[in-house]
Amino acid sequence: MAHVGGVLLLALVGCIAAAPKPNIILYVVDDMGYSNIGYHNDHVLTPNFDQAAADGVKLERQYTFWYCSPTRSSLMTGRYPLHVSEDNDNAGTLVGAVPVEMTMIPAKLKTAGYSTHHLGKWHLGQIKEGSVPGARGFDTSLGYLGGAEDHYNHTNGGCGCQVAFDLYNGTIGPYYADAGVYGDYLYNKLALDIVSNHDSSRGPLFMYYAAQVMHAPQEAPQRYVDLYNNSYSQDYRIEQGMAAVADEAFGNLTTALKRQGLWDNTLIIMTSDNGGPAAQCVSGHSANNYPLRGGKRTAWEGGVRVNAFVTGGFLPESQRGKTLTDYIHVADWYPTIAKLAGVDPSDPVSGMPDVDGIDMWPYVSGQSTSSNRTELPLISGSRGAIIVGDYKLIRGEQDYGFWQGPVYPNASTNHKHEPQVLCGTGCLFNIQEDPTEHNDLAASMPDKLQELLQRAEYWDAKAFNPNRGTFNETLCCDYMKEHQGFCGPLLP
Repeated sequence: MAHVGGVLLLALVGCIAAAPKPNIILYVVDDMGYSNIGYHNDHVLTPNFDQAAADGVKLERQYTFWYCSPTRSSLMTGRYPLHVSEDNDNAGTLVGAVPVEMTMIPAKLKTAGYSTHHLGKWHLGQIKEGSVPGARGFDTSLGYLGGAEDHYNHTNGGCGCQVAFDLYNGTIGPYYADAGVYGDYLYNKLALDIVSNHDSSRGPLFMYYAAQVMHAPQEAPQRYVDLYNNSYSQDYRIEQGMAAVADEAFGNLTTALKRQGLWDNTLIIMTSDNGGPAAQCVSGHSANNYPLRGGKRTAWEGGVRVNAFVTGGFLPESQRGKTLTDYIHVADWYPTIAKLAGVDPSDPVSGMPDVDGIDMWPYVSGQSTSSNRTELPLISGSRGAIIVGDYKLIRGEQDYGFWQGPVYPNASTNHKHEPQVLCGTGCLFNIQEDPTEHNDLAASMPDKLQELLQRAEYWDAKAFNPNRGTFNETLCCDYMKEHQGFCGPLLP
């Protein structure tokens, strides 16, 4: 009988080991405001996002950094931004680049037999050969290495010496063939080709789809702008037109997955990289985070609490249609994805912080009623923010702190009156009872203020700040002259 029991046990273990690994799609929309999606705002037309969220699980308390590159660094490495980089990447330095010693999630997934593909924005390192997508675990890549560029001609400021071209194919290098084509058209077409050509018998699919929209410059093909009539301001129509681009591309992708027979074993994680830019001092300035306060480049909820949901056939039916409100940090997706793929999520590197994220699959899949996350170190330093339990501490000077309305921007929007907000040693909010951050409790709850200040100082002391080198304009500009204006991996 013992022998039979052992055989049964081995058979069960074999079944567990043989469970199919899901196809995983990370779909990141750039600079999407909390109220730039239909299920948060009836004025907004995003039917594909809305349906996918309704069929999946809405994540109403997912947090990120207050701008681009640190969030993406956190997503790709599983570390808090303060443990990777809290700076945006600069074309001529390694500032903002993820240290090459840290293992990105596609490299983890390669060990589990995944085919791995990157589309769109990178912003995780561009001047070193070891920093570009192909060196970080992606089989294929098409996108731009910097943080922003014109949506049509694929140019940006480069090193400051001349306008730079930034469209990069991981196989052939600078990609001039489709200069002039709207960026998200390129990425969506290639995404559909990847899905159509995927052979599941050779392993599962991982796709990091980093949309160029809704980042500045504000540019959208006219047919998306025309979804909104002239009763809306032109800035509003263009901004929401970009949301419509992201929504249509998402819908095309889900349709392709279903057509190819991949949907039932696919998990899609959709998120913005930060809150939307709502003020004149931030590029774009036309996103909407209503009813939250502030936006991109601020520590208010509107800057760090983002739209997010999971969907796909791999999600248990019992979870579909639910809304989860426990805390999730963007770093948590790294160990979550790694464990779903059956690989070890730890990434010990000598002299560098290890993975901070928590596996959220038990929470998302309904195995657990809690996310087990009670603390979120969001931003370190004198202008930083931390959440502990129900309370949030914001320190220092915030670039703006106004609230937007359901339709923003509008005819009465005046960007000349957007004052900074000074929190000094700390503004304190109960974000469970006061998610819009109207009632500063710092004066009335000094003990709670001190408690959070101590936690913030604890994390400040653990910030990872290595010497990342200095800006070398000459080297960068010389490289661009030799490569038809392309600003790319100029260091080995």
